[in-house]
Amino acid sequence: MASGESFGYIASALVFATFYMRTMLPLRIVAIASNVAFITYAAIDGLTPILILHGALLPLNLLRLLQIRDLTVQVEKAATHEFSARAILPFMRRRNLRASETLFSANDVAEELYYIVEGELFIPELQQAVGPGSFLGEIALFSSSGRRTATAIASTDCTVMSLGKKAVFAALLHSPQLGIHLLRVITVRMLENAGNRDQQLIPAEASGPTREPDGLLDRFGRKTTIAALVMLGLIPVVVAIYQPLYIVLDRDAAVTSWLNEATAPIAGTIEGFETRIGQQVDQTGVVATLADRSADRSGVIKAESHERRAEARLAQVKQYQDKVTRLAKEWSERRARYADGFRRDLDLDVQDLEHGLSLLKERVELAEASARRRRSLRVTGTASQADEDVATSSHRELQVSLTQMEKALERVRERRRLADQGVFLQQDGKVPEWSWRSIDEIELEAARANRAVSDAEEELNTAGSTLAEERKNLRMVSTASIHVPPSMTIWSTAIGNNSAVKQGDRLFSWIDCRVLLVDVPVTETLAALLREGMRATVLLDGDPTSYGATVLQTRGASSRIGRSELAGVSPGHKNWTAQALVSIKAGEASLQCPIGRRAFVSFPDIRLVQYLRAYMPGW
Repeated sequence: MASGESFGYIASALVFATFYMRTMLPLRIVAIASNVAFITYAAIDGLTPILILHGALLPLNLLRLLQIRDLTVQVEKAATHEFSARAILPFMRRRNLRASETLFSANDVAEELYYIVEGELFIPELQQAVGPGSFLGEIALFSSSGRRTATAIASTDCTVMSLGKKAVFAALLHSPQLGIHLLRVITVRMLENAGNRDQQLIPAEASGPTREPDGLLDRFGRKTTIAALVMLGLIPVVVAIYQPLYIVLDRDAAVTSWLNEATAPIAGTIEGFETRIGQQVDQTGVVATLADRSADRSGVIKAESHERRAEARLAQVKQYQDKVTRLAKEWSERRARYADGFRRDLDLDVQDLEHGLSLLKERVELAEASARRRRSLRVTGTASQADEDVATSSHRELQVSLTQMEKALERVRERRRLADQGVFLQQDGKVPEWSWRSIDEIELEAARANRAVSDAEEELNTAGSTLAEERKNLRMVSTASIHVPPSMTIWSTAIGNNSAVKQGDRLFSWIDCRVLLVDVPVTETLAALLREGMRATVLLDGDPTSYGATVLQTRGASSRIGRSELAGVSPGHKNWTAQALVSIKAGEASLQCPIGRRAFVSFPDIRLVQYLRAYMPGW
């Protein structure tokens, strides 16, 4: 069985015993025990209604028990001790009498009770003097006729205190000692009137009795005791309603949010700052502009000069490139004319060789025929061997010339074919100078010109980039826009329009009202119990709605997050309090940015028993 359940059964048994009691004193004692048991049971198991009920009943039962005890003590004291008039003197009216002055006469209507403080009064009917510390006029107050039975005359100057009839009856209800004392005084007076006078009048102040201790209500004061008992009963009630109260008595939490500072990125003058405190930033996010009219422009001027020189250099090399291009074109055209002439010469050479080859072939045929005829004549004996040899030698020489001419023709035809492909060869196998020397020089110069143009373009691009960078740097040091995310709220400002600021100066602060936090002062013990993401309940001052929240983080007393990071800090923080930051869930309610409002925060997952165990390790 759990400890909470055990206390529940004990409390139930005590309630049953309460109804069994016959007298008030034991009934109240058992009722108090049942209240304590029920409070323990409710605190352990988190039963708020039971905790509230018995938290209120406990001081009530304690008060009634003390009243019973005090009444018993007062009755015992009234029966055994003399009455002291000091208890009622503050409520009596003072009256001074001169000697021979009459205080009251016989048959006067009795409206007051008198007490002699100083002097002496004489009662003629009794022939008796009454001195300080004695009561007078008590019999008439309680008689049916309500009239005085004797006369009281001042023998000396006297000081008496009087108490009205209604006040006397009220005092009798609250002071049994006064009633018993007056009863004894009336008895003595009646015995004196009957002739059975006691040896002396009963004084109101006894000289020697031993005083017993007063009851608790008399010792500490009735109002003080009742107030202490009521406060004792309110403690569990408040604990039940506001659970954090038993953890930190001063729970003065405050709604807050993260504070963001906008600082000056450059030195200059504020322009266009029209946003007021509490106003939301528009969709552009631009709050103000900083302008520095005295910024150094030398870098931009140098970059512009460099860019102009690069542009002039590029124009110059492009002009030279155009000249080289035109010259290359001219040389190309000239080379084309040389090539055409070279091809025509080769064509003529081919024609000449072909024509010569044709004639040579005819001569070879004729030489061959002549050699055959000489051979035939030698056979017939009409020609000599020498003639045949001459004819044969001539034929062979012509045959060799034919072969050589055919090879020459073939070489010329090959040169012609190569010329069509752009390869020009002279007869000796060399390339003509016109086909390569001038054009190569021009092409080399054109390549140089192209490279110079590329270098000039690169230099111009570099100069342009440098100029753009210098202009950007100039804008950065001379003009800057202060941006804030759209819909943010301006929290505070340190500047105004046309204000001169330095780089890094604080301009204004802004917050995001969609992110609402609660700064909660807590004890170090509670901070150790809280975990990130733990549930919390937030009540805002003046708002009946209860908002759900979660624990964002906790900080110790020496590391609290302060006003430089938060828009508001709880005034409930003391040197020894830790800090819990609670985040109100997004979309929980349409709150109008209640930064700084007082809040009451409870942590449903933290119970009194957990706190006590954490506060007293090993318990």
